[in-house]
Amino acid sequence: MDRLRCLLVVSVLCMAAVAVSGVRKLECSEHRDQECEISNFTIVESMDLSEYEFPDHPHLSFGTYPHSDDSTYVVTITKELADILQATEKLEIQNVSLQTMVLWNNLRILDASHNSFYELVVEPGQNYQLRELNLSYNRFQSIDFVLALPSLRTIDLRHNYLESLDMSLFSMATELWKINLANNRIQSIATDGTMYLPRLSNLLLNDNLLSVLDASEWHFNMLQELNLARNRLRYLSMCEVNHSFPHLQTVYLDENRWDCAHLNATIRQLHALSIKPMRHYDQDDEERCGRNVEGICCY
Repeated sequence: MDRLRCLLVVSVLCMAAVAVSGVRKLECSEHRDQECEISNFTIVESMDLSEYEFPDHPHLSFGTYPHSDDSTYVVTITKELADILQATEKLEIQNVSLQTMVLWNNLRILDASHNSFYELVVEPGQNYQLRELNLSYNRFQSIDFVLALPSLRTIDLRHNYLESLDMSLFSMATELWKINLANNRIQSIATDGTMYLPRLSNLLLNDNLLSVLDASEWHFNMLQELNLARNRLRYLSMCEVNHSFPHLQTVYLDENRWDCAHLNATIRQLHALSIKPMRHYDQDDEERCGRNVEGICCY
């Protein structure tokens, strides 16, 4: 009996040893010093993550971006994986075909650019600490998740699929100093009531489809740069500029559909306020359209 009991114990221990040895420990690449880079790895939604041991590292990177890496695919970051990565404060996850991701509280910097990303999942009542968010070159059509991110300081949404925008989504992020919404398909921007962003310095709206910019409810007292290039604007309200952007220094106006009379009056007022009307692009508007005010095309 004692011999049988001993054999059973040995058998159980051997099984446990096999189970432990079956766990794949993911190693950090040796060629990056300050961050843990994981490559040659695939994560899909149905995957059993219990088979893997992830590094406990504050700065994690999936893939080898900006270098080409066809060996790494992280299609989703599930709630299970988000819980595993709680120690990670900075995550770089570019160019790995990411589509969906569950956010975790301790993450402070996220660069998920150059993916097929369309859904960032946030949970109500959580104390998210995210400060820097780069979602450029993705497929977002909605950014309602921003309401849950009051600690944001910068957000980059260039080259997504936004068609309309409610600026009130940013109202809780009072530490924001830069919003980049360039190269979307934004036709209209709404605001639900008066909105204050006391630290906002840069607002980039270039390369969209705006025909009207209603800034009457905005109070961006520290805004210094406003980029409106390559839209469909015909008129800019200087009353709103004075009211909403009292410290504006530079505004980019080129490649719109400005009415020449209004543009001429607007530029005179901008000069009077020591605001520089600038061109964002190098094309010669004067040769292209025939009529211009200080090199900015008008009709």
